[in-house]
Amino acid sequence: MKAQTPGQRLFAAIKQTARAGEPGLVVPVGQPLAAVVRPIATLPGHIDALDVQLLTDWRNRHVKSFLTEFVSTPERTTAWLAGVVHENPSKMLFMVETPDGERVGHVGLGFIDWELGYGEADAIVSGGSSPPGLMKASLLALMRWARDALGLQTLAVRVRSDNPAVEFYRKVGFQEYQRVPIVATTVAGGVDWSEDPGAACAPASLVYMQLQLPNV
Repeated sequence: MKAQTPGQRLFAAIKQTARAGEPGLVVPVGQPLAAVVRPIATLPGHIDALDVQLLTDWRNRHVKSFLTEFVSTPERTTAWLAGVVHENPSKMLFMVETPDGERVGHVGLGFIDWELGYGEADAIVSGGSSPPGLMKASLLALMRWARDALGLQTLAVRVRSDNPAVEFYRKVGFQEYQRVPIVATTVAGGVDWSEDPGAACAPASLVYMQLQLPNV
């Protein structure tokens, strides 16, 4: 078994120690402070009920933005956090909170390759009440932390071409380098979108973008 990187060990420790209502890691956003980005607890038995409700509501509001389309419930969100997210050593979600404690959106990291130092922005959703520019600043703060604390030197994102967030990522600084057609498959309870490079008349594509952060 290959030795874990320092960033990988830190990432795992944060996921194991994040608990609802308890102090933990926060990444500051802005000077003066405009918000903090803090890990969403995924440890079974320690998941925050308000986090769950907000994630559920926001996902249902933006269902067409995801590669898996379905109607979410708090129960399904809790199971997803405790299972898919908690057990994945390369995935973590973070809540964006204002200094007065209002939760206004979430940002995330996923698809991390620790050996290559590669990671992607993942599950970026605004709750709709954040001040202009706050989600952009929060994502940039998370990306800088991913580079400086986790050692991820290549930072990217994948987003559906029919998602208005493509322009948001451009404003953050991500630059497009590839598009792959995606096609829909109807499944029980929803729709799954998957890449099909040979699809001639695909209704949308998956846009690959990469971020170049300044060294300062």
